Amino acid sequence: MKRITACIIILIFLAAAVFSQDKKGSAALPGGYGSLTWGTLLSQARKNITGKLIYTDEKSIIISRDRELEYRYGFFYTETAAAGTGKKDDTSKAPEEGKLFYVALSFPYLSMDDVKKKLQEKYGEPTNENITDNQGALAWVSDTTIIVIWVDRYEKKAYSRRITYLSRKIARELNKYQENVFNATELELIKQLKP
Repeated sequence: MKRITACIIILIFLAAAVFSQDKKGSAALPGGYGSLTWGTLLSQARKNITGKLIYTDEKSIIISRDRELEYRYGFFYTETAAAGTGKKDDTSKAPEEGKLFYVALSFPYLSMDDVKKKLQEKYGEPTNENITDNQGALAWVSDTTIIVIWVDRYEKKAYSRRITYLSRKIARELNKYQENVFNATELELIKQLKP
């Protein structure tokens, strides 16, 4: 499970890097997902997830399911942040759980055009597009949120089976944390990974 979470974090890190330089912001995007706002602690979010809970590690991820839809709620949590400074009188100790920074929605393959149309009805035209040979991503970007439709080529047509909702602010915090954890060579290797 940790390996899957690490892969998701790398994918989100790459998506945030690719789509954070938007040409124009989309003001109609939500400041979270559903009734949850970005930064909500895991214990509070657990009460308001969509679908039935199927897994949680109590610190960094909640997975729920509603029929054919699977939701992965990702929380920014680090052992080092939770440990605080280690001083007995330290009252600025970080919470022992993560704060919501992404929701990944997975579903059976649907035509990319159908998925795009649904999001266009809610949020207008995408602000960024990176699709080549029927694969890549479409994104809606605002000051607070990035929404990415991941596009896969299947039988020479564009399909989608994942949408990721991501907090821009917390993605920047994650980026800063990664810069503190990984050395320059490791960061370069992460950037070279392709989703």
